[in-house]
Amino acid sequence: MFSEKNISFLKGSIPQTIIGDTVSLCHKCHIHVPAIRYEKDGKIWMAKICEEHGLTHHLIEPDADFYHNLECSYDDERFNFNGGVLIEGSDRCNLECPHCYHEPDNQLKDPARNLLLHNIKSLDLGKNAVHRIILAGAESTLRKDFSELVADINNLNSAMDVSVMTNGIKFNDTQFVKKALDAGLASANIGLNHPSYIDHDTVRKKQVSAIENMHKLGAPIGYISYTMNNFSELDDILKEITTELWMPKNFRIRYGSDIGRNPGQQRLWVSDIYKATEQWCRQNNKHFKQIEKADNNIYHVMVEIEDKIVRLIQWCDETDIDMEELKSGPWCNFVPDGVTNFLHQIIRRDVWKNKGFRLPDKPPQRYLFSRTPTMEPLNIYNLIG
Repeated sequence: MFSEKNISFLKGSIPQTIIGDTVSLCHKCHIHVPAIRYEKDGKIWMAKICEEHGLTHHLIEPDADFYHNLECSYDDERFNFNGGVLIEGSDRCNLECPHCYHEPDNQLKDPARNLLLHNIKSLDLGKNAVHRIILAGAESTLRKDFSELVADINNLNSAMDVSVMTNGIKFNDTQFVKKALDAGLASANIGLNHPSYIDHDTVRKKQVSAIENMHKLGAPIGYISYTMNNFSELDDILKEITTELWMPKNFRIRYGSDIGRNPGQQRLWVSDIYKATEQWCRQNNKHFKQIEKADNNIYHVMVEIEDKIVRLIQWCDETDIDMEELKSGPWCNFVPDGVTNFLHQIIRRDVWKNKGFRLPDKPPQRYLFSRTPTMEPLNIYNLIG
């Protein structure tokens, strides 16, 4: 697929200003393909070529000035996610969120603990390698042996810590929180979402109670995240973030993508969310600024709102994935053929697990787990062979 013929044809098909080489996925056969980023009419586009399905063009950022002003840095340890790897602890869930990339199945058994530990031990573990495991889901807290799994992972390496991505419902139980903390759980990342997101007051109350319960017990919260059904929900979300006394390390606001997007949901880009958030802060007399020394790119930007750190997120999908934006963490081990970035993995996972298709190739070595991702620009001809 990475042939000199294809790459030369790709480069020759773009008369506009070329920004740089990258790698994408063919959105029909899902193989990794050569791609070029270029600017046209004040927007950033990507052209990619598949041997079987030809040349296609895709908008990746509608505001070229916003794109050029993004700076990616891993200098601030608060925003360096290169030491952690997400693994799936369960296919089951106690909610049915419409945005979920996982598509939970409550008929499936949880992966055996010994199998999970074996998979984790196969990673390069240590202070300067993988030193954090994030238990993802569906909902790993539904495991009967959740605390035992946390303790066993911690015992694999002295540098290890364990966190969990969760809807938070189980953390409404004080005894569950205490047992998890005793096992060495370092933090929980709670997907709270908008108050009306799943149209269930009881669930929302349990989630809010869980946050307050964790603060009371001194249980660290890595982040509290929101996924919007529609853009009008942003007002309520920002009001909650700026008025509640919750103190996670950061908040996250995301709009849906083609993996888990509600039918008919409008397509947005991170610049849309950024500008709307900046405008809301200006209208409501709230401090707002972009955090410069962070891993800012076209899929997520770190900002400061009042005294809160917020990550504004817009996922890519299989049509517009730009692998040069995904050379760093958060890393995932959801699918075979190597640990890669979360967004790359959930797209491949959707193809493999949800749709039942074979993964046609392995990702290039450049995009596999690295504690210190390369900042050198890609020369796509180097991938030939």
